[in-house]
This record gives sequence, structure tokens and C-alpha cells, in this order.
Amino acid sequence: MSKKKIIKIVIICLVLAALLGGLIALMVLPQEYGKKDKLEIGSHNFGERIWIGLQVAFMGLGTVFVMLFILILMVTLMRLLFSGAAKLSQKRAEKKAALEQTKVLAIEHTPVVDQSDDEVVAAITAALMAYYDEQNLVYKSNLKFRVRSIKEI
Repeated sequence: MSKKKIIKIVIICLVLAALLGGLIALMVLPQEYGKKDKLEIGSHNFGERIWIGLQVAFMGLGTVFVMLFILILMVTLMRLLFSGAAKLSQKRAEKKAALEQTKVLAIEHTPVVDQSDDEVVAAITAALMAYYDEQNLVYKSNLKFRVRSIKEI
């Protein structure tokens, strides 16, 4: 190796050793500067202050991640709640459509009474009048019951 490279390596090693020595001195020796605080961090050496700083940093990171987890749970819960409501309304719409379909089928399959079928009309009228006779109504004139026409629906 050349002399220049060796000198550079030695200088770099000396600078690193000086920095490391200064760091060790800051960690070991107590230092008094600034006002006293409630935690008396100023009275601790550098290593203890680094440790307290790391504790505060991890406490802050932990708080942030716990809150993020809670927010994720809340968003997931809302998504499930609203998708469940959407599915419920979809099921209701399907039931309503099925009910409408059965009504349409029931209307299509009901027999139609022709106006020319006077016997059926007379039988229905007689059944209704018999029903009202059994009710023991005092004033039958209030019924005002008449079959005027039968129409196909």
C-alpha cells in the first residue's frame, strides 16, 4: 500500500476514535445544563437520556399503531354493517318482487265470472244476505248492499 492510503486510513481511524471517545464520555459523565424538568432528564448522563428518548419514541409509535388498529377495526365494522344493510334491502326487494310475481300469477289463474252467469251472482248475493241476517242487525237499511256489476280484474 502507498503511504497516502495508510495516512488516510490512520486519520479516519483517529477521527472515529475521537468521536467514539466523546460519545462514551457523554454517556458516562453526568452533565448539568438547562433548567431542571420534572423528569430531571438534564441530570442524567447521555446514555440514560438516549434510553429515555427511545422509551418515549417507542411509546409514541405504539400509541400510533394501536390507534391505527382501532381505526382499521372501525372501518371494517362499518363496511360489514353497511354491506349487511345493503344485502338486507336486496333480500327485501327480492321478496317483494317474488310476492308481486305470485300476485300476478294468482290474478292470471283466477276464474273470471261472466256477467251472463246470473246463477253465480245470485248465489253470492244470497250468501251475503244470509250472513247479514245472522248478524242480528237492527237497522238493515244501513247496509245498502247491492251487486251492481261484476268486472274482470
